Amino acid sequence: MTETLEQEPGQAVPPAAPEPADGPDGTVAELLRLRTRIFLLSPLRKRLARLLSRMLGKTAGQDILSYTADELVAAVVAQNADPAGEAAWTAAAESPARGALLGGLGFRQVREVGAEGRIGVDEASQDAAVLSCVLEYAVRPEDVMAQVHRALRPKTRLILHVRRRRRSLIGLFRRWAGLADPSRPPVRGGFTPAELFDAIKDGFDVQETEAYGKFFTEFTEVLAELFAGLVPDTCEEASLRPGSLKRALWAYRLFTPLFWISAALDAVCFFLPCHHLVIRAKRRMLWVPRVTPRLRDGRSIAEAALGSKIGTAVDS
Repeated sequence: MTETLEQEPGQAVPPAAPEPADGPDGTVAELLRLRTRIFLLSPLRKRLARLLSRMLGKTAGQDILSYTADELVAAVVAQNADPAGEAAWTAAAESPARGALLGGLGFRQVREVGAEGRIGVDEASQDAAVLSCVLEYAVRPEDVMAQVHRALRPKTRLILHVRRRRRSLIGLFRRWAGLADPSRPPVRGGFTPAELFDAIKDGFDVQETEAYGKFFTEFTEVLAELFAGLVPDTCEEASLRPGSLKRALWAYRLFTPLFWISAALDAVCFFLPCHHLVIRAKRRMLWVPRVTPRLRDGRSIAEAALGSKIGTAVDS
């Protein structure tokens, strides 16, 4: 693959995902080539890959669990964290189609996620876990986090991305347009900081948070998906057909100038809230239920702390 990610000031550029190997019929490789080109035109997906890579840090000689709803984000994070390929990566897939795409991108160990978020890895076998767009699809997010806690070794790290839950025109427009994978409908539209803390508090301590994805870039991405007629990072039927992906690629190319304009508008309107949240957390020794203390105004201490950290990240 010859395309490269455009560099943002002060940020390292993750290398592009590796070129997929052709299967017997070449179908997976063709799908991945088209999906990769669309990924390289999506500012939000590239920004997510950068943040996950930075928070994960170096992984050489480690065992890493990757459980994301976007196989290209997983591949870019893996390649950027360990370009020499010295880490042992295990990818979790929620469907056989996602598993095939991950295998085509070079993940040798692919485990299909079972009921209640069960991941087929040994207990205490991983040094880090990267999760993205996973908890929004779980009926009980705390059960998924308990499974991740079980898979991690003591005092290791979790990198977690979720969509922030808020009332916004973008959420209403996305639901109105039906921009979701019909085979994997989300259970919730996102998480508030307090809800996210409640999902992870029994086994993880938050170390760092960062928010991204302001209104104009987020809305332009939604318009691009609507114009393309599919959500390119899902495994819905349309996103697994080369013909549909070629039309989507044409649509994203058409939207490239709008992405530049939306980035400029977001920079001017820096005070607008973000729609995504990425956290780094440290695994606690045991998964033990914790009672959430409350402040006088009704907020939890975690909500107040996370809100402060998010505000700092937005201001910076």
